[in-house]
Amino acid sequence: MPHTGSAIPDMQRGRTVTGPHADAWGRGKTATNIDAYSLATPIKKRRNTMLGAIAGDIIGSVYEWDNIKTKEFPLFGPKSFFTDDSILTIALADAILHAKDYGEVMRQYYHRYPEVSYGGMFQQWAENHDSGYYNSPYNSWGNGSAMRTSPVGYAFHDLDEVLFRAEYYAAVTHNHPEGIKGAQATAATIFLARTGASKSEIASFVVQRFGYELSKSLDEIRPHYHFDESCQGTVPQAITAFLESTGYEDAIRNAISLGGDSDTLACITGGIAEAFYSGVPEEIGERAMGILDEGLRGVVDAFYRAFFDASHTG
Repeated sequence: MPHTGSAIPDMQRGRTVTGPHADAWGRGKTATNIDAYSLATPIKKRRNTMLGAIAGDIIGSVYEWDNIKTKEFPLFGPKSFFTDDSILTIALADAILHAKDYGEVMRQYYHRYPEVSYGGMFQQWAENHDSGYYNSPYNSWGNGSAMRTSPVGYAFHDLDEVLFRAEYYAAVTHNHPEGIKGAQATAATIFLARTGASKSEIASFVVQRFGYELSKSLDEIRPHYHFDESCQGTVPQAITAFLESTGYEDAIRNAISLGGDSDTLACITGGIAEAFYSGVPEEIGERAMGILDEGLRGVVDAFYRAFFDASHTG
């Protein structure tokens, strides 16, 4: 995979969204300066937690190795389960809630849930206790940094802080520029979605700040898309699945219909969709929470109580 520099270009003012998504985003709408908008505007309060990412992971779990290219499929079944995406997302929420070292918390969760399938490099990192390697990241550009970052988009209330924290938590393992960029793009998109930015504004920010390609529609992506564990081969597609959606469930169906790394695509898309659409449909949320064990549910509930915006607007 290409190794790019760590510098990220600043937002350009006045970029107009065009292309196949223009109708969904607002045709020809000129983006505002998102940095100034987000930092100067009071947060639009919404009912948000990280449940959208977790539900997406669980729904996508059975399709990761049995890809489908359609939006018509059952959301839950007897084999639906939570994967490492949910485990490490909840681990990050735990670390944020209790101001813990995220590397230590990830290792604790890894050993607590050994039956979950983790990425090979992460598994080596989590099991290695040699003092010279123990705290060293492994320069990954994999989508693991993006899949677990949704709590950052909910827990911090300043775009600069969200970007900083996304990099900080990603770099514990994924210190490659692409790994950091994927985490930042995901967390920033969640933050913008929950603070009232339009799809047009979100899309323009992602393109201009991170250089991701968002010009292709899902119908153009789907026929040729295959399993890709990189951030650069997952995050833009997950964001596009959100941009073309009409609601939370539709966003999840969009993501899984692409094939590929289905649980991670749906996890990333689900975190964004929950933020934008003001929550997860009750039935989906209850099913997802029912699949988590008591310990995981406890962290999700605690995170909800800590970062729930009481004045909910639909």
